[in-house]
Amino acid sequence: MIRQDGLSQIDQYAIRNIECRVRVLVGCYGITPDDRDDLIQQLFLEYLERIAGFDPERGRYKTFVNCLIRNQVITLIRARKRQLQEAILCALPSVPAEDPDDETPSAGAADLSEDNFRMATGRATRPAAELLDVRIDVDRVVKSLPPHLCEIANRVVAEGVADLSKAMGRSQTRIYQLVWKMRAAFKESGVLPATEAAR
Repeated sequence: MIRQDGLSQIDQYAIRNIECRVRVLVGCYGITPDDRDDLIQQLFLEYLERIAGFDPERGRYKTFVNCLIRNQVITLIRARKRQLQEAILCALPSVPAEDPDDETPSAGAADLSEDNFRMATGRATRPAAELLDVRIDVDRVVKSLPPHLCEIANRVVAEGVADLSKAMGRSQTRIYQLVWKMRAAFKESGVLPATEAAR
């Protein structure tokens, strides 16, 4: 915690500003309550390094301080987002081959697959091989549709019903009716959404 006695009023103002912004950040971007004091100190040090750049002809001092701290927080958030993305996108270590003589399988070896990781983090709903099979089945069914339904099947995914109805000059109800027609072809081929298959 930074002691505020002995600081100028504007520096105290800067600390209050920083504390408010850090309070909002806790719980986001991997920032925990334990990081709070470190972040306040880091942002205050960066503020002290940059405050000499104030030009009174360009604006008020408090406005400069607010913009300076806001920009520092934005830079911090971008850096945290990059760290989180790198952590999610990094390749998982390969699982060593198990010793056939070892009767006890290594704990958690099955949990280290990339499929399990992607499903656990919400990046996938099924294993990659299964998703590929579903994609192949879907493409096969779409290609078997009449040309006008094939066009709608491809465009509704990319544009959505509302935009597609505007682009084609048809009502949304008509688009939904055509989508419903396609469902029969998918049902015949055994390609159904998970919710439909559960019914």
